[in-house]
Amino acid sequence: MEPITYYFDSIDRNAITVKQKKPFFDWVSSMFPDEEPMTKTEENSIYLIREMDTNKKVLNWIKKNFDTIFSNELNNWYMDESKWPQKRTFKMFSEWFDIEVTSMLLDLEEYEVTKE
Repeated sequence: MEPITYYFDSIDRNAITVKQKKPFFDWVSSMFPDEEPMTKTEENSIYLIREMDTNKKVLNWIKKNFDTIFSNELNNWYMDESKWPQKRTFKMFSEWFDIEVTSMLLDLEEYEVTKE
């Protein structure tokens, strides 16, 4: 018996998975001192950007736009911007987050992709 070949629609985007690291968890914990210190999360954020030819181009995009992602990650946990680190740099972003680039996004569902 031959295996069945499945083909799925690809999505014309690249994905950037952002995984928080210890400095981020330390900051979140400092915002909520009465709670158990945070050391990990069960979920990561995934950001979709326009499809690019190479991961190098995606990494260059991240270097130019890191603060948008950084700000969103901070806002997801604490919305008072005055408590956010004020001098955010790409170096700091790299210390606070691991990133993973994915170039092949396949849609396994028959339902239309929608934005909220």
